[in-house]
Amino acid sequence: MRASNKNLPTPPQKVLILHAGGIGDLLLALPALRIFRRSFPRSPLGLMGRPERLSLIAFDLQADSIHSIDQAGMAYFYVEGETLPPRLSAFFSSFSTVLILGKINESILARNLSRTGVDSVIPIPSFPPEALGIHVSEYLVESLKASGIEGQSLFSPLGLPEDALSFAKHFWAKFGLKEEERVLAMHPGSGSPAKNWDAKKFARVADWASERCKVLLISGPAQDGVEEVRRTMKKANPLVADNLPLLHLAAALKASRAYLGNDSGITHLAASLGLPTVALFGPTNPAIWGPRGPGVQIVYGKNLWFPSSPAGRSESSRQCLESIQPDSVIDVLSPLFKESV
Repeated sequence: MRASNKNLPTPPQKVLILHAGGIGDLLLALPALRIFRRSFPRSPLGLMGRPERLSLIAFDLQADSIHSIDQAGMAYFYVEGETLPPRLSAFFSSFSTVLILGKINESILARNLSRTGVDSVIPIPSFPPEALGIHVSEYLVESLKASGIEGQSLFSPLGLPEDALSFAKHFWAKFGLKEEERVLAMHPGSGSPAKNWDAKKFARVADWASERCKVLLISGPAQDGVEEVRRTMKKANPLVADNLPLLHLAAALKASRAYLGNDSGITHLAASLGLPTVALFGPTNPAIWGPRGPGVQIVYGKNLWFPSSPAGRSESSRQCLESIQPDSVIDVLSPLFKESV
């Protein structure tokens, strides 16, 4: 005689977060994503977007799976009235709730996901209208609240898995770094050359820091100015983190004493780890896009303004970033590297 299944507990329904934006956008969304996760504490959570970027938050959110958005058939979900691929339709229909954060065709995507049988689809624009003057993290939390999902968004450092932290120990040991030695991590690049502070000025700060701590330069796949900074240095002999996987870079950063960088995803990463972070801003409004964290200090020029046209933003960036002098940045960093620290 077969046992009846009617008394067995119903397995929790799966939920999905879809976010395909940049590193900075993803980390600014983390407070809202944590609130969403806490609303479904027992549900298996899937993440969909750019897998390496999502790996940064997967442990923190206790995600069960990561899925790439760059797969055959996804384009159909961004077009109204298209026949949806059966394989992806079956994938999405396995989730009871899908949270979408995006800026392009999120309403079409939401309707197509509903067509697959998802019970609840929650689309939220990733970016607030600039006229609101609200920080993007707060905007996303409020948008989630308007969808019926509420919670506190107090800061806590980004959680990292043990294997990433183990990598960081080996990474620093490779350089012969002792546990008590202090490190200033610097990333002279960003997603746009218009946001990059002058390499010679980074070199000036690095020379100052080299008398107080080790200097770590962070280099990536793009033209990020690291080689120019190294050529311009007069005293510093920096360590270099060259194109590390993002999760490994996060763990290496976590062991640093402080961080200096432009308006970039790596700067947001440093801030999300709770690291004392000095962020150099040009054309982007830090009141809306600035990194968040207890140790964040934003430095910008006296001519800061936020034009709407691309040409205006480029000119604003040049003027604002050129007006930031190395001594101003050193003044901000100095308290972090006093002997008593």
